[in-house]
Order: sequence, then structure tokens, then C-alpha cells
Amino acid sequence: MAEGISLAFFIIAFAWVFIAAFTKRGKGVLLGGKIIKTFDSVSSKRKIVSHEVKVHAVDGGPVRLVGLEISTTSLGSMRGYTVSFPAGEARELAALLIEAADYQEDKLQA
Repeated sequence: MAEGISLAFFIIAFAWVFIAAFTKRGKGVLLGGKIIKTFDSVSSKRKIVSHEVKVHAVDGGPVRLVGLEISTTSLGSMRGYTVSFPAGEARELAALLIEAADYQEDKLQA
């Protein structure tokens, strides 16, 4: 009896992880709503490690969210994270990214 319960629990947990990781609906739940649109992704590969960031517009009910799906892959491993921001904070993050990309260190100071 106990083996049947633990097997059923394992199957349910595995199904939840599979749905959350590999379906649009599952990723939407992790981001806090329903994914309305997925925009292009940005990727970076450094030797054996690669990173990818996907951007999603998420309907979070009364609040519009911007979701980031961050995945890192390397030899034999894969790791993923989801982060969501309200639209105002997403704009602040975009401004900070632009500021960091445009930053030039003053070479006269030493």
C-alpha cells in the first residue's frame, strides 16, 4: 500500500516538473500568469557553457508582467530559471542593461 502511494506521488511530481519545464502553459504558471507572446532570445556561448535568455510578455491578471526564462547548458547538464517583473521594473532593468552596455571607463583616471 505504501509503495503504491509513494509511486503515485513520484509520478505526479515527475509530471508536474515535466509540464512546468517543457510546456508554454507550465512556464506561464512559473512566471505568474499566462504567456501572451514570446519574443526572440539572446544567447551566449563560452567554451563549453552556453546561456540563453528568452523574453515573454505575461498576463498576470491586473498587472502586465515581463518574464525572463534563463537557461544554462554545459556538457551533461542543463539548468533553468524563470524571473518575472512588473512592466515598470522591466523598463528599469532595460535601462540598466543599456547603461551597462554603453559604459566606457574613463582611461585618464589611474
